[in-house]
Amino acid sequence: MLALSGSAGALTMTYPSSTTTIHEKAADWAGAELRGVGLHAQALTLAPGAASGTLTSAPLTVPAFDELVPSWNAVTPGAGSVTLEVRARVGADWSRWYSFGSWSSAEGRSSVNGQKDSAGQVLTDTLRLNTRATTYQYRVTLRGQGTTARLLAFATSDRARQAAGLGAASDRAAWGKVLDVPQRSQMIYPDGGEVWCSPTSVSMILAARGIDVTVPQAAKATYDRAYDGTGNWSFNAAYAGALGQRAYVTRLPSLAAAEKFTAAGVPLAVSLGWKKGELPGAALPTSSGHLMVLIGFDKAGNPVLNDPAAPSNDTVRRTYPRAAFERLWLSHSGGLSYVIGE
Repeated sequence: MLALSGSAGALTMTYPSSTTTIHEKAADWAGAELRGVGLHAQALTLAPGAASGTLTSAPLTVPAFDELVPSWNAVTPGAGSVTLEVRARVGADWSRWYSFGSWSSAEGRSSVNGQKDSAGQVLTDTLRLNTRATTYQYRVTLRGQGTTARLLAFATSDRARQAAGLGAASDRAAWGKVLDVPQRSQMIYPDGGEVWCSPTSVSMILAARGIDVTVPQAAKATYDRAYDGTGNWSFNAAYAGALGQRAYVTRLPSLAAAEKFTAAGVPLAVSLGWKKGELPGAALPTSSGHLMVLIGFDKAGNPVLNDPAAPSNDTVRRTYPRAAFERLWLSHSGGLSYVIGE
């Protein structure tokens, strides 16, 4: 057993409704307990000869939250895999350890169904607590020689405040700027493509980064056996991370906050849902949850999207009304976004 020392200085992005904490360097794991793992070139690696190893973090204190979505960047050669678990201090007591499944670049990756108790439950990729907490702890397990983890991120949020940033004022610096992101439709694939919005969105961002994976390749590489689909948020970020990108899940409070990313050249995959008539010009009449890529803003500040639900590649580019889009994004997913390649 080894405890890391040093001053913790993890990158933390705090908004009115959410906080994202990213651990990706040695100092970020200060106070952690290591069994069978060590640090090499700022990444967690298995100790020589170890078949598996675990890092358990020190308790982390953040603003009050009742939802947590983790993400990670790892390399898992061969049959290697990574499992991330989280527990929260609810009142005076710790909850159970909740698992976010087993991630691998090989076949067989899976979340874990049926995790529900008096403290909360896991909905595939999201820990939802029954009461707010301010402290959590995580445990990451590496399996298989060559397996490494170089980024662990945790997006915590307060569901009651997820639309608190609605209508936040923009500085307009990003208005009129649109990123060059290849257009890809999920709908041109007859064997399940209509539910491939998440990997299609990720594949578009990867293509903009010079990594040209096809939509079916991305869908296969993000398939979650327990969920029986490709929409696991953590797994999509992990897939981009396995291809060398810095990728994580966050929750942004407003389009004004999203503008900072697109102005810096970083497109965002964003999640929203809508009923008939709520999103003028949408490629789908309704959706209970859909991912698309925010690539910039027109001169009036309306968001410009690559919407993979379009019927063809050349109809993917869409501009949606700012107020309607922001409301649907925040109310549906609390501003959920994949950040890839920042």
